[in-house]
Amino acid sequence: MKIGALIKGLQILARYRTNGLEGYDIGAGHNVLYAYPTDRPVAEDDLKRLIELNWFQEGVDTCGCEFGVEHYSPEESWAHFT
Repeated sequence: MKIGALIKGLQILARYRTNGLEGYDIGAGHNVLYAYPTDRPVAEDDLKRLIELNWFQEGVDTCGCEFGVEHYSPEESWAHFT
């Protein structure tokens, strides 16, 4: 994991939270950092950037494919491998 990808991803996600990074809950399990779902859907350009930064949504069905824009679910949390 690159710390820059983690920080940049959180900064993108914070734009879609009512209170930005303030009060944005995150968690960790084994080698994954989790960020709770955003308050508003993420725009497609930002989705593409999050994916480039190796962020993904663990709880969505990708039918065995790599996570992509077409798999995005606004109700799901985000994840990034550490």
